[in-house]
Amino acid sequence: MQLIRAGHLLTMGSSSIYKALAIGSSLVPAAFSAVIAPQLHLTARNETDELSGFPHPNPTKSYWQDPPHRIANLRTTPDLPSNQTFDYVIIGSGVTGAATAFKLLQRDSDLSILMLEARTAASGASGRNGGHCKPGDWKKVKTWVKAYGEDEALRIGKMEQDCVDDMAKFVREYNVSSGWQDVETADLYWTKEAFEKGLAILEFQDELETRRPNEVPQNNPRKAYVGQEARDYWKWPEILGAITYSAHTQNPYLTVAAMLELSLEKGMNLQTNTMALQTNQVAGAWEVVTDRGTVKGKKVVLATNGYTSALHPGFASTNYLEPSRAQVAVVHPEADTSNNPVFRRSSSHQDSPGGGDYIAVRHPGDIGAGDVIYGGGTQFSPTRERNITDDSVINEDIATYLHEIGRVAYGYKNWGETTKVIADHTGIICHTEDGLPLVGAVPGESGMFASVCMNGHGMAWAFRSAEALVELMTAGKEPDWFPATAFGVERAWKAGQ
Repeated sequence: MQLIRAGHLLTMGSSSIYKALAIGSSLVPAAFSAVIAPQLHLTARNETDELSGFPHPNPTKSYWQDPPHRIANLRTTPDLPSNQTFDYVIIGSGVTGAATAFKLLQRDSDLSILMLEARTAASGASGRNGGHCKPGDWKKVKTWVKAYGEDEALRIGKMEQDCVDDMAKFVREYNVSSGWQDVETADLYWTKEAFEKGLAILEFQDELETRRPNEVPQNNPRKAYVGQEARDYWKWPEILGAITYSAHTQNPYLTVAAMLELSLEKGMNLQTNTMALQTNQVAGAWEVVTDRGTVKGKKVVLATNGYTSALHPGFASTNYLEPSRAQVAVVHPEADTSNNPVFRRSSSHQDSPGGGDYIAVRHPGDIGAGDVIYGGGTQFSPTRERNITDDSVINEDIATYLHEIGRVAYGYKNWGETTKVIADHTGIICHTEDGLPLVGAVPGESGMFASVCMNGHGMAWAFRSAEALVELMTAGKEPDWFPATAFGVERAWKAGQ
């Protein structure tokens, strides 16, 4: 059952959080052939039908997707182009699919590309996340070194920062109107144990930077604030420490939609509301069976993230990809935030009561200026929201936490007494055992490639992963900077051996 909370006010008398603590772009093609009406779903299935593991036909309404983008329901050709064999069929129109098409057409504008999207354009995780573009996985560097060795760990860390930098460059170069902001961000800590661990990782990273300065992330120094110094600097009254660095916030839906529009200008065929159901290898090509008919491509790219196992039995057999539901609340403080620097920053905190939360704020001049986007809260779900592909509902326990934690975290002086709830939405992400995506050729299936399971970190992995995948598909080898071992698709199969 969907929880509708728009306009609801939470007062400082709310008590459950205290109990918890105790334990549009300007890039418009000249014309599109066919834009189907919003909510006009598929010809071959009823819009209320749900196929297990596939995108739900009626997801929660995303804050970022209100109003829908002009290409949301685009079908470049009214009929499915079943009589043509495309160079590439890309399944999925999120940041991964969009980046892959964009980079392919950058290299060769004569390529024929068909993109299939089960729902509206960019309506999956890319249009439902917390609004960050942040190199925040640096904290896993020790884990990467242990699992894959120091050289590969350095490639992972540098790729994350380079991917974030490339996204920023893309937004600026193409004048994308997505509320992109350069912000100071922080990993904030509520507990002594977690902060001490964070400091140890920072020290480890600093040692790597001293010893191998050209192989680590560049131009984004981190600084630690301890105790009262952290509370004075960040102005959150209850934190024990902070590690600060640079990041970005945005409307991710508009960023990805702009990427899609650039490929549409170069001739990509986008078919929204077209569910890919099955792939079959035929002589020299691939068939993709959809609920509107069958299409063909010389190569197929799975950009299907948390829905990959539903479409591909091989991935499903490995049990390596675990879909999960992430949840976001958009709230607005009572206090005037326009001149308060606290609300010009973003943050994340793994040891919060919600079990890993993240915050972005809409800046003055943005649509929804002053809105606080608060994600996380999975600790309040008995299942931690794992093995779920249904984003048509809101978890009410998580929603209550996300509605109330902002005033507690920011403090009364910053927030005021009440909270206005603007929106709640969910989205489906994907986890792997080692927290890294799967990018490359699908073993034993010539001409099929995948860039999937971004572990809720697609804005810092997908754009650069697409670059590596395009290099592999066109030149036969990944670039040297790419962590091919750590990101390799074959990991999924090896893990089950």
